[in-house]
Amino acid sequence: MAMIVKNNMSAASALNTLNRNSTDLSKQLQRLSSGMRINNAADDASGYAISERMRAQIRGVSQNLKNTQTARSLMNTAEGAVSSTVEILKTFKEKALDAANDTNTDRDRTIIQREIDQLIAQIDDNAHVTYNGKYLLNGSMGGNMPSDEHGVVVDFMSYLDNANLSAQEALDGAINYASGGLFANENDLISKFLADMSSGDLQGVTGINLSNADTGAITGLDAGGEKEKNAVSIVSEDGNPYTGGVPSGTTYINGLTVTWPDTGSDSAKQAIAKALNNQWLSLCTDLIQESYELNFTDPGTTVRSMTVNLDAVMDPSTLALVKSTYNTVTGETIGLELQVNMDYYGNLDLSDENGAVAGDQNQLYLDRCIAHEMVHALMAANITHFADLPKYIKEGAAELVHGIDDYRKSKIEAMVSDQAKLKNALENSETAPDDDAYAAGYMILRYMAHQAANSEPEKCMSFQIGTKANQAIKIGFGDMCSTALGLKKEDGTTLSVETQKKATSAISVIDRAIAKALNQQTTIGAIQSRLEFTAENIITAHENVTASESTIRDADMAQTFTAYTKANVLMQTAQAMLAQANKNSSSVLSLLQ
Repeated sequence: MAMIVKNNMSAASALNTLNRNSTDLSKQLQRLSSGMRINNAADDASGYAISERMRAQIRGVSQNLKNTQTARSLMNTAEGAVSSTVEILKTFKEKALDAANDTNTDRDRTIIQREIDQLIAQIDDNAHVTYNGKYLLNGSMGGNMPSDEHGVVVDFMSYLDNANLSAQEALDGAINYASGGLFANENDLISKFLADMSSGDLQGVTGINLSNADTGAITGLDAGGEKEKNAVSIVSEDGNPYTGGVPSGTTYINGLTVTWPDTGSDSAKQAIAKALNNQWLSLCTDLIQESYELNFTDPGTTVRSMTVNLDAVMDPSTLALVKSTYNTVTGETIGLELQVNMDYYGNLDLSDENGAVAGDQNQLYLDRCIAHEMVHALMAANITHFADLPKYIKEGAAELVHGIDDYRKSKIEAMVSDQAKLKNALENSETAPDDDAYAAGYMILRYMAHQAANSEPEKCMSFQIGTKANQAIKIGFGDMCSTALGLKKEDGTTLSVETQKKATSAISVIDRAIAKALNQQTTIGAIQSRLEFTAENIITAHENVTASESTIRDADMAQTFTAYTKANVLMQTAQAMLAQANKNSSSVLSLLQ
């Protein structure tokens, strides 16, 4: 072995080995003290990146669990308020049934009314429940909650009735409100209706069934009601309406003062006047009250009198007509006149209580015509700017109240297969043929009711329950205020049970309110159930992702201790060998002795 002093290669080699062992020992000490195999990117670059992404996901999942828990708290708050409202409505039903019983006097009903008024105020308090400063059930989180097809149309009419807006603004608002935000405005309703009708599935899209005996009245079986409404039963006379004396002067019928014409010796005119006075006007206004909650007794009604004219009309195709006189400044109706075309109904079959024309197999019963025209009268008397509403809305609503799909079956079928005609009847209804506007209006209102009744309110609230931007539960809370439930009008008038007749009418209103509240409660319950499953899923995901990240990043302590012991022994050995290598170089000095 050469004796070299300038470069001690053995010492240099031992020093390098010592440095490596020292670095390895330091790394093992860091792993043992931190418990992690990867402490920085230099330890394992790809593993470090994967681990950091997983850590970001773990923190996100932890926040999602918190979000889910707070969302459940919010839903519990809303559910508690709605449950209270449902309990109040049960009490309402009980009180209304009590008030409808004639063992009570009107004084007793007044006492019942006081309790109902207080409970209505409590419903409004429930609707203004908040969570973290957010109002949940006052309509700001989703708008209206439709109950059923009938309820959708009642809400539509209620909005038009109460809105102090232009005709177009009121119509757009009514469509949006009644559909729970499903349709934004008139244009949106028409475009979606035409798009859906392109499938040709009339019953699936609108709920109109042309193959059964039901007329498709909004209170009938086809629209979700409990009874079949056909041409004979839609205005359900109680015996022969042509009896009694011929009315003269004025009479008072369901809040309406009716002025009668001089019928002379004309037996047909006398019979029609008797039927109108005895049953038809009261039955038709009752039908419209049931269907739309429109009447002549509301404080906002602008006209409560009507003149009857039994004569020939200018247009021979017009069977009956309500002419309205308007205040051109305010848009309010100030006069009503009911005209019956005696050229058509002059040959009345007095053995038929519905107002059939003798010898005419295709006639339209006069009682149904009166029902149609009284819709116009009541809408005009209650809806500001009624005259400016589109023709298809006015005629469609009048058709819908008594159902007309039996009489216009062929027209409806033709329009289903002719999209251009259907579109024209809606977009240009003022110039479209009358039958087109009538049929198209009936179809689109049934469509709105059918679609909205199977929808949820506009989803205005979002619960972030995932780590990606689109992983959220979106919901909407319906308006649970007393006005939205139909228990109070915008002018402050509350549901009344102060007479036996009002109490009887209130029962159906309360039933619709209960259906709305229960719809809202079941929607909340479904979300609560979903959030429970979501929380369980998040907890499982957190466990699994944490386990995966641990596999990548955490140190195997037994293996690390072994590596540490090895590095420690090697370091001590390297130190000893370095000392020996340095000692070997000093032997050169012996040559100088």
